[in-house]
Amino acid sequence: MLANKWLGRFCFGVMVSGMLMAAGAWAATAHSDLVGCDGCHVPHNADRLPGVPLWNGSEAAVTFTMYSSTTFQGTIDGQPSGASKLCLSCHDGANPSFLWMSDTKKFQASDLVNSHPISFVYDSALASADGALRDPSQPSTLGRTIAQDLLDAESKMQCNSCHDVHTSGVGKALRGYSYGYETITNPDGSNSQIHHGPEL
Repeated sequence: MLANKWLGRFCFGVMVSGMLMAAGAWAATAHSDLVGCDGCHVPHNADRLPGVPLWNGSEAAVTFTMYSSTTFQGTIDGQPSGASKLCLSCHDGANPSFLWMSDTKKFQASDLVNSHPISFVYDSALASADGALRDPSQPSTLGRTIAQDLLDAESKMQCNSCHDVHTSGVGKALRGYSYGYETITNPDGSNSQIHHGPEL
């Protein structure tokens, strides 16, 4: 633990406890009160996933069943892509090395069918086809456009489009504001409560 505190305080300017320290542009809070920067990042020689420098994880070891709905107008990747792959390398429900995540609700697990869509292109065509989504060129509640604030370089909606692990934010590390809940009927007939936000 001493090494972790040293890394947190001196390499990154962020304490392992997640308390914000004065670190200029690098100021951030940790993903969890028990895991500092090194829970996700390693300072030296940590290119475990191609294209993800300093990542301290490995790709999820499970095959995911992606979200499915007759009312969803988009096309979802066959497996999680982009930042969602990183999130699910821990939140896959199968990674036993993260004992600090004792609450099983924090694990997404490999069945995403009744969850919410990730790894899909969110563009003007989708917004128009859906009718309820806002065009990504419209302003977001975070200050720029939806495309700039919430989508990745491939215009895809990912886990980090709504969840920001570098801030304490609102519950579940949600970005922005204007949140609400809605009960939906899943493809299998069961009900789920979904959390909306930021406004799209």
